[in-house]
Amino acid sequence: MILISGKKIMRLISSVSLTLSLLLMAIFNVNAASSSTDVTLPCKITDNRTLVDIKLLGINISAAVPVGTIVYSGTATANFKCALNNLQQYAERLIGEIYFKCKSIPENALGYGLTLYNGYGGETGTEVANIPTGIMTSTSGGTMGAYTDVSMSVPYQIVKTSNSMTPSSYLKSYVNPFDVGSLATGPDETFNFTNIKTGITVKDQTCLVAGEVKQNVPLGSYTTNTSSVSGAGIGQTSAMTAFNSQLNCEALLSGMQFDGDAPSGLSDVDVVSLNSTSTASGVGVHILNENQQPIARATLINIASFPISSALITVPLYTRYYQTAAKINPGTANAVATYTLSYQ
Repeated sequence: MILISGKKIMRLISSVSLTLSLLLMAIFNVNAASSSTDVTLPCKITDNRTLVDIKLLGINISAAVPVGTIVYSGTATANFKCALNNLQQYAERLIGEIYFKCKSIPENALGYGLTLYNGYGGETGTEVANIPTGIMTSTSGGTMGAYTDVSMSVPYQIVKTSNSMTPSSYLKSYVNPFDVGSLATGPDETFNFTNIKTGITVKDQTCLVAGEVKQNVPLGSYTTNTSSVSGAGIGQTSAMTAFNSQLNCEALLSGMQFDGDAPSGLSDVDVVSLNSTSTASGVGVHILNENQQPIARATLINIASFPISSALITVPLYTRYYQTAAKINPGTANAVATYTLSYQ
């Protein structure tokens, strides 16, 4: 009887021990899955600390650039690796998240009224911010000090934020826009934009016509009778002829303005009158934009958007005859229009 009772007690103890073992395993698994912003993550550069060399961007700036203009935008790649190497954190099987740590970037940080914006996840700015990347570093399944390789895409913009056109007195040769690491106190890794003092060129506003300065656009020949578009009445027009104006610009360009004499009594229809060498009468010449809408004389039209630097600009245009009188007298019909370029 005593021996049988002893067997029952032994079985009971064995059962309790098994239950405690399962409970401990459950607690251990919870710790293994936990993460903490207090985890220290030493990081190392695996490629280059210089994220962007400003000099290689070829930025030419002019006083014509309006405040608020994005002078340059791009995406740089930061390559580094981080590891969890704290013995206590390793024993607790903690997981650490890598943070993108924006630094404060002063206005005019690049000189010439230019400020650097950068960020992570599509947003850019100049203020201090700790942005979680969702990239985790852990020792789960590995050893303490095992590094996780990271390749991070960083969008950035160079923005005109003031009308200053001089390098600022405090200008450094580099700007440190962000670090990477954890939120715990520890060794973060830094990245830089370099060649700040020598990387930006100030240029005068210049544009040259590509090809012939005086461009001839033949409009063809038309009969003058009341059944044709060049004889049916005032306001009738001929078929349009397409042509392009090409410009080589080394600075920023915003618009073009056409000027020419208006036919008597028709200053409101934006027609250029025939010149003195013409023998025909009763017609003028329309100049139209790329949407085939008449261009008003002495009015600036937009032909390019900021920023344009060392670029060949093609301006698509159209022209046609416009009947200005009830009767057209045949002959040669030539008109001259001049255009003026604007940088602001």
